[in-house]
Amino acid sequence: MEERTSAIFSRVDPQFGAYFETMRTEGLLDLESRTHKAPGGYSLAYSVRRVPFIFLNAVGAQDDVVALLHEGGHAFHAFESAALPYLQQRQEQMLPMEFAEVASMGMELLATPYLTREQGGFYTEAEAPRARIELLDGIVRFWPYMAMIDALQHWMYEHEEGADLAACDDYWATLVDRYWPDHDWSGLDAQKRASWHRQGHVFTDPFYYIEYGIAELGAAQVWANALSDQAGAVAAYRRALALGGTASLPELFAAARASPSTPRRCAAPST
Repeated sequence: MEERTSAIFSRVDPQFGAYFETMRTEGLLDLESRTHKAPGGYSLAYSVRRVPFIFLNAVGAQDDVVALLHEGGHAFHAFESAALPYLQQRQEQMLPMEFAEVASMGMELLATPYLTREQGGFYTEAEAPRARIELLDGIVRFWPYMAMIDALQHWMYEHEEGADLAACDDYWATLVDRYWPDHDWSGLDAQKRASWHRQGHVFTDPFYYIEYGIAELGAAQVWANALSDQAGAVAAYRRALALGGTASLPELFAAARASPSTPRRCAAPST
């Protein structure tokens, strides 16, 4: 998995491949699943050494490929901004979260042309389009769900006195009907009403979720640029990552040739 992912990153940009090889040789990857290992995946930066670390539980599924590409984007953000002089400029926690996820979500999409075994990746020519479609389908389906979670949180805090669990379930059911009209919940009314309970952000991070939707919009614009000019889109992406926390959110999006509010029309791919 490391070798194939390294090949993909090198295809996106040779420097990304070099960054990933540094992580391999310096023991900055913990990817394999094993007994008693904590769940989830993340990337964090070691502030003194100015290098990132990636934690994952890979079992050989398509989701693992996407997850490693995603966390690789976060890791490259740390590498690109490592030269900034002050800790606060380099820490991801100090960046606008709407852009921090552009680094990771953007890498998922920038890597899509290089998933085939011919390019050093994982899939045959027949399998690769299915992987791309699955990724894009997930993005399109995510945006309405993000809107539902954001709407629910606003409703909760606007109706704080009466927002008990049953009332929240009732309101969520109206959002499901509005945003997921094609879902058939016959015989599953309780599951429909409670399906928001799985979203931990609602319980631990009030009003935090729309950031992912804004970031995905930026990532989609980076990808749209790459459809007609992959090298130019990657260069702009790298320039934006190198700014770290030294620029505002609009400035970071502009550096990546994107906008947090105005999506661009996707150009038709050349192949």
